[in-house]
Amino acid sequence: LQEDLQIFPVSESGFVAAEDRGVTVALNSELTPELLFEGTERELVSKIQNMRKEAGFEVTDRIEIYYKDAGSMTNAVLEKARFAGDVLAVKVVLGSADGFTAVQNINGEKVCLTLVRV
Repeated sequence: LQEDLQIFPVSESGFVAAEDRGVTVALNSELTPELLFEGTERELVSKIQNMRKEAGFEVTDRIEIYYKDAGSMTNAVLEKARFAGDVLAVKVVLGSADGFTAVQNINGEKVCLTLVRV
């Protein structure tokens, strides 16, 4: 008899599942290199936006970003600099300069960032 059965959703490895009112939804929770890259990129954007605010830059100010001592994932994100338009950066360069400097923790990796208003 059906009332004698107990059915429980069980998630396969790499998936998270939930059931409500007879509907089950499963999500792939595997962290791919692309997702890790994107997460690092978003965290970097957040830190840079906070630095812009702390430095007293205007919302429309264009900046140059200099970086050093980055971990491998953060370094890869900074090298590609796909996020540059999001923070109004005209260039992202390995090195140092005179400007607003702070050491940031990006998902467990330290990086020294310097922002220069242009």
